Amino acid sequence: MIPSPRASSGSSNGVWSRLGSRLSRSGAKNPNPRRLSGVKAEASGGAQAPTSLAEPDGGVLRIPAPVAERRTVPFPLVMALAPVVVAVVLWLLLGSPAMLAFAVLGPVLAVASYLEARRQTRAEHAKAEASFDRELQACIRQAGRRARDELIALQRSAPGARAVVAGTRVLRVEAVSLGNGPVKARVQFQGELGELSRSARAELDQQTTHQDAPVLVDAATVAVTGPRQLVLAAGRALVVQTFGSPAELGIAGGEVASSLADELDAAGVPWFWIRDAAAAASGARGLLLELGGRHVLGRQALSSTLPSPVVRLHVEDTSTARVELSRGDRLSLRPALVTAEELRNCSLGDLTAAGAGRPSGVQLSREVRNETNARAMSAAAQGDRGRSSLYAVVGTQGEAPFGIDLVGAGPHAVIGGTTGSGKSELLMTWVLAMTEARSSREVQVLCFDFKGGATFDPIATLPHCVGIVTDLDAEEARRAAISLGSEVRERELSLRRAGVPDISRLPGLARLVIVVDEYQALVDAGADLQEVFADISARGRSLGMHLVLCAQQPAVAVRGATLANCGVRVCLRVISDADSTALIGNASAARLPSSSPGRALVAAGDRITEIQVQQRERRTIARLTEAAIEREAHLRHAAPGRPWLPALPQHVDLAGLSMKGSGIPFGLLDDTVERRQSSATLDTALGALIVIGGPRTGKSACLAVLVEAARAAGGPEVGRATVLDSNVERAWDQLFAEDLQARRGLLVIDDVDALLAGIDEPHRTAVTDQLVRLIRKSASASPALVLSLTRVSGATAPLVAAVAQTLRLVGGDRASFVMAGGEGSEHRADAPPGRAVWRGLSCQVARARQELPALSSAVHASSSVPAPAPQPVEGLNEKASGMGRELLVVARGRASIRHLLEARSFQCVDLAHWRTGIASATSEEAGEQRDPAGRRAVVGDLESWQSQFGALSRLSTDHRVLLSGVTPGEHRAIFRGDPLPPLTTDPSRSAILRDCEGGMTRVRWADSWPADV
Repeated sequence: MIPSPRASSGSSNGVWSRLGSRLSRSGAKNPNPRRLSGVKAEASGGAQAPTSLAEPDGGVLRIPAPVAERRTVPFPLVMALAPVVVAVVLWLLLGSPAMLAFAVLGPVLAVASYLEARRQTRAEHAKAEASFDRELQACIRQAGRRARDELIALQRSAPGARAVVAGTRVLRVEAVSLGNGPVKARVQFQGELGELSRSARAELDQQTTHQDAPVLVDAATVAVTGPRQLVLAAGRALVVQTFGSPAELGIAGGEVASSLADELDAAGVPWFWIRDAAAAASGARGLLLELGGRHVLGRQALSSTLPSPVVRLHVEDTSTARVELSRGDRLSLRPALVTAEELRNCSLGDLTAAGAGRPSGVQLSREVRNETNARAMSAAAQGDRGRSSLYAVVGTQGEAPFGIDLVGAGPHAVIGGTTGSGKSELLMTWVLAMTEARSSREVQVLCFDFKGGATFDPIATLPHCVGIVTDLDAEEARRAAISLGSEVRERELSLRRAGVPDISRLPGLARLVIVVDEYQALVDAGADLQEVFADISARGRSLGMHLVLCAQQPAVAVRGATLANCGVRVCLRVISDADSTALIGNASAARLPSSSPGRALVAAGDRITEIQVQQRERRTIARLTEAAIEREAHLRHAAPGRPWLPALPQHVDLAGLSMKGSGIPFGLLDDTVERRQSSATLDTALGALIVIGGPRTGKSACLAVLVEAARAAGGPEVGRATVLDSNVERAWDQLFAEDLQARRGLLVIDDVDALLAGIDEPHRTAVTDQLVRLIRKSASASPALVLSLTRVSGATAPLVAAVAQTLRLVGGDRASFVMAGGEGSEHRADAPPGRAVWRGLSCQVARARQELPALSSAVHASSSVPAPAPQPVEGLNEKASGMGRELLVVARGRASIRHLLEARSFQCVDLAHWRTGIASATSEEAGEQRDPAGRRAVVGDLESWQSQFGALSRLSTDHRVLLSGVTPGEHRAIFRGDPLPPLTTDPSRSAILRDCEGGMTRVRWADSWPADV
């Protein structure tokens, strides 16, 4: 509630002033007319009045006189009755009824006069109110302008800590800012403010109130209390504002003050230690600063000699602080905070320009400080020292705050406790305390939540949080954990390049705190994760990597080597004495009350301390997070990146892959350990490639991508890509083509297991042997072979054993994946098509633009095995030489083969009739009608030809032989020594044609036949 005192115009009490914004020495004259003599606060009800600004030119704004209430117009009763009385008297005297008409005229005139008077009164009042409103608005606008001018003047005279850190040069230090808060301008008014309307007073208050204006201190003595890190940050903010002042900075206090003194020594800032009244009062002193709440400056013997009263600043959190004057007045504000990094980076050019050098007594002051605070420094074990500390207040020990330094007492911590004991709340409090007064360039946090995925949601937007990994995405959690190994190696390399032993001497590298809730569940996701965390625990101290592991039974979940490196052990309530003893050495934690969640025993060094963990409410967490975001924005720090790469996308564009180097790029390779994603390439010089994957895993699409990539790459080393036909006969022709070895490029075979399953023995063995030969020659000769199969079986095992490169798709059936040689841990039932393992790393094959293309035409080929030289045939009938034009046909279905041959202009003769014709006379032969073209076919089944006792074998040296439906075994029974004939699958579609030299060719009934057949 803002007071609105009233005063009479022209009197000394007629000036209405707001509360002052500056804190100055009590009882001293203010030499600067812009400064106030003090700060006042609303005392009643504990409500606080905003501070106020000085009015720059001392002018008084006149409040216009309020408009008087509108005058009440009375009704003219006498005027209305007088004409009536006169009319009655005249009527009585004259006896004329006309006289009574005058009785009506009187009231009419009276009413008209009354209405006119009211109208004039309303008009005059409205005119006066309009004039008052105009004058009041002009006064309010003038007050707003004066308030803004005064705010600008104050900001120029004392820019504040944030402006100094940002680079603003302060030539003269007039005052230092404690922070920002609601501030009222000290605008003087003359007039009756109390008689203004409520809305007018509210508008006037709004114009003269600044919600975020600086609260300044004139050469005061300030005692700062609160959480350790916040006290340090507030002290730094006060110190950086005095860099342009020639006056010395005085420091008092205990351990926290010693920490600030060390930072000032490193920055080259002069200061002196306050240990007695003489030190505080002597010399040209500037700001006197007490940190840590030891109340050195508040002692009566010392405070009476101080040049100014003590102003007490209690910092509650990053957004709230309370100021208390020596006379008891209080007010609230948002404190100014500066990190150790900002203090180091702040330019000291103003200090040199002002002629401020390091006084000769600085070394003596340091010795005095060390002597005075030896006990405190010993207890703190070299506690918070800038980058060498992660001191954070996590709770209370009795009434005193209790903090843990993860660097000094750690470097790692382990937390144990049963469900509901407060483990997650402790983690949240610890993270917020570590980041509350530090920038993201000093500390970063990586959170693993394996108890449901919602523990760390309130700090997801915290700038220091580089990632929150949950058990809802096990693959992402595994990636993040494994990538920490790469973080270890990169930090080691950074330290080696800089030539420093640990991270405290490398300002550009932030400490990384790895927080794990339910560590047992995390390491159960992969046995290798234990090794990762064990490595971090062993090397993390110098690298600035710190573990905070939380588990219900840490002695069981955390390995001995990792547990041994955890110097801080926190045990909340546990069930059994054994769990407590294993963690902190005694059974006390098993006796902690279940009715007090957050009660814990902390073992650090050789001491065990019972504490009560401070639990942060959601609103407090949100406020701290917003303050951290605002602080990072002021620092202009870029958001820190995650220490692991994002997962592979489900779809990869082939055009987006890098074509650098040799090989055929076909996908995106993910190296989680090295945190690198690059193009997966096929190097044909290494040998053949086989793609193994079940149905709907993208196996054929992988081959299609390789074909497209090979054609896009071009060049003599790649050439063109040839896809083996799905028809087994045409596939046979392609595999056994004489020019196959001369073809450059890729030979792509899809579903080789299905291809072999469609071929009977002995052709299957021949195809397998040919593929094995091609695979073994693939690295040194053309073509480069690429195969795919669904599963490994007895028929395909020789192929899998012969290939040098394997792309194993991780989707589909787990049993088939393992039988194909894959590791069970690599299988992903929900993997997208094209997700594979390539050379031990995860890979996503690019998406093909079209289906696997097929060749437009098949290649006819003969057997790759040369035919034997024809053997001389003896004992033939002399007539046989004249029958060289006949085609000898061996077929099981003679009727169907006769029909097919007759359709091609053959004259078909049964074997029995043909043999009879050979025995008949020559004269009969001469009279016989022959086919004009001489195309005659002698048709017989296998049994008929075999009954001729070798006649077919003898006649084949002069006649071509057509075999239809004859198995390879029957073929070899007839023609001993022949190689394996070409593959045929359907006698109604194709047959084998054997020439006189023993060469064999498959003929298809749908094709045109050679003219000489």
